[in-house]
This record gives sequence, structure tokens and C-alpha cells, in this order.
Amino acid sequence: MRKLAPLVLVAVLSACARPSDGPTAGGFYNATSPNGNERIPVVRLSEAPIGPVTSAPLAYAATDTGLSTMRSSGFADTRLRRGDVIEVTILDPGEDGLFSSTQSKTLDLGRFTVDSTGNVTLPFIGKQRVVDSSPEALQTRIVTGLKGSAVNPQAVVTVVDRPSSGFTVNGDVRAAGRFPLTARKERVLDAVALAGGASSDPGSATVTLMRGRQRATVPLQRVIDDNKQNVYLLPDDQIYVDKDAPTFTAFGAFKSVGEFEFQPGKLTLVQALGRAGGLLDDRADASNFYVLRNQPVYTQVAANGKTAAPVVLSSKPVIYRVNMKDVSNLALMQRFQMMDGDIIYASNAGLVDFAKFFNVYQKSVPTAAAPIPGSSGN
Repeated sequence: MRKLAPLVLVAVLSACARPSDGPTAGGFYNATSPNGNERIPVVRLSEAPIGPVTSAPLAYAATDTGLSTMRSSGFADTRLRRGDVIEVTILDPGEDGLFSSTQSKTLDLGRFTVDSTGNVTLPFIGKQRVVDSSPEALQTRIVTGLKGSAVNPQAVVTVVDRPSSGFTVNGDVRAAGRFPLTARKERVLDAVALAGGASSDPGSATVTLMRGRQRATVPLQRVIDDNKQNVYLLPDDQIYVDKDAPTFTAFGAFKSVGEFEFQPGKLTLVQALGRAGGLLDDRADASNFYVLRNQPVYTQVAANGKTAAPVVLSSKPVIYRVNMKDVSNLALMQRFQMMDGDIIYASNAGLVDFAKFFNVYQKSVPTAAAPIPGSSGN
């Protein structure tokens, strides 16, 4: 009986606390929701939603207007402002005109900046007040000023830079900077393109438009899919592109643990396992491999008598169990799509945790260090 006592003690202690890297397989079946006492369901992979990720996560409630709250007709003010840079070209087709002594019938007067007083000084014309005037009005004034020195003068005034009518693009783009608004009426996607495009995939990027005190943020993919989100820009608009890549986390008995980025709809469970380096042969329990997910809960919202796209109302935690010793599960893993925030966990085999516990009690009791030679033994 005395010989059995140490074994009973070991069994009792091991039931209380065993060295481990995380929850055991049995712990998943006893897990409850952190917001209540509701048991978190453990679902076999064969009963999990299999197939491509739907467009539901990209659907939005009717109250989520995104960038459309900043809709406008675009920047159409052609009046000249202080700081604008204009280019002036004069044409004189007459035989006895201003350019009769040259072979060319055109003269590029150059570029001129509207000064702080709202004026520009032009050759042959002199100082002209142009602020709040249109390029066409200035052309007429130039032609009037040239009469007498040119037979049939014509003038072309082109605005080449509007520093006061530009917008900025910053963030996760290849060429951030300030860009001018032109008569083409640039929109959000034009701005991203002028900045060299987003550095990340459209499904992994967000766009924030700041206009005065207004601010709105939407996924870049939504701007591409919904023309209402691709609003016209106005002077001094600021656009910030941010990286918002989905991630999953791997920990437990994997060869590589950590957080991994991926493109939505383009990563299966078997690929995620490959990202984590696969299971550790000497530790993992291949029959107890888990995916922890906050499963979105969708609903169909009707608007104007039509059924709208699914809208995410909430999420519920769920645990999917994968038995990798079952070949059919390996086939299902090739179709199971990963979602943002997923956790994959590989539990230790039971013998691994027992070996850790056994090693703890096999360690010898540390002994006192031997006295330094020559020192007193007292």
C-alpha cells in the first residue's frame, strides 16, 4: 500500500495542475462565453460552413453612408486665385503683325504667378488684376491690349498649377503628396491613382476622407465597387489610405507561431497551417486541432420593398475541431476559408504534458554549494 501512495499523490497533483502550453483538448468542451455562462459550441469541421467567403462582410447597413455624405458636383470654380500659375501664349497670324519679322506666328510668353495682391505683370500688356477673373476674361483683356501692335491677335491662358485648390494623399500609398484639382474633376480613386496606388490589396486597405470637420472611412474595395463612394474632391481635401489587412493567429504546437496577414477569401485552413510551419511531430495531438472564431451573424434587411445584401448584426464565438488523422478532414481543410481574427490552436498530446509533469518530479533537490577552499567552515 505504501508503494502505491506516491503514485496516487502524483495522479492527484496531475489532475490539479499539469505543465502545459495552453488549454487541453477537454478544456475546449468546457469553454463558456466571456460575456455569460453560455457554452461555446465545439463543431466538427464536417459541420462547419465550407466554401468561398461570401460578399456579406462587404455589405453595409443602410445607415452606413460612408463617403457618400460628402458628395458634391466637384470643383468647377475656374476663377483665378492668389498663387495660381498661368501660362500665356499669343498667336498672331497676320502678315504685318507683332511677329512679322519672325517665321513663327506664336509666342510663348511663359508662366506667371498671381501675386499676393491679385495681379500679374505680362510683357506687352503690363500689370493686370486677375484675381477672381476667369482665364477666358484674361484672354480677352490680352487681345485688347495687343491691338495696334498685332493685326489679328489671339491669346490662350492656361492654368498649370493651383496651389490653393489642391488635395493631399498620405498613408499606405507609393507616392504621397499634394496634387492639383483640374477641370477633369478628380475623385477619390483618381487621387489614389495619382499617389501611385495603394501599397496593399484593395481588400486590405481603408480610405479616410477629411474635409474640414467632416471625416469618413470606408474600405478601398467599397469605393471600387460602389460609385457613390467615389465622390468628387474639393480644395484642401485630405485623403489617408491605411492598411487594414485581415490576420489570423497561430499558437500551440506549431513550428511557427504568431500573427499572419492574408487576403480575404484567398486563404484556406490548410494554407494557414502551412503558414504556421505545420504541426510539431513530437508535441502536437493531430486529432485535436482547433479553429476559434467569432462567427458573424447576418440578417437580411429590406429597403424600399427590395431585399438588401446581408448585414452583420453581431458575432458569436464558435470552436471548430479538426481531426487531422481523418483523411476527409484534410480535404475539408482545403475548402475551409479563414476569416479575419481567426485563431488556430494545436494542443499537446497527452503524453507530452505527462512527460513535462514527470520531469518536474524527477529533478533532483538542489544541494548547497561546496565551501570555497580556504574559507572557514563555521
